[in-house]
Amino acid sequence: MERAQEAARLCVLSCLSALHEELGDLDNVTRIVKLLGFVNSAPGFHQQHVVMDDASALLVSLFGDRGVHARSSVGVAELPFNIAVEVELIAEAAPA
Repeated sequence: MERAQEAARLCVLSCLSALHEELGDLDNVTRIVKLLGFVNSAPGFHQQHVVMDDASALLVSLFGDRGVHARSSVGVAELPFNIAVEVELIAEAAPA
């Protein structure tokens, strides 16, 4: 569980890095709209939401109220390259 949660946090950091590259400054993020997490899961594993909890908490800790978001956590049988977690992050930014 801890390794999967760490993978989810690293995915979020990767998303934030891409946002920073695009926006120039994460202060331009007006809100995190949605986080979608796909969790590589064995049969009988039903705690995908727990894997994604730390990723959500990271966004709230970094952005405060702007980081409160909708979230979906989905268990999948396989992910490319046998990765543990894949994340999609949707953010809103101030107009340039």
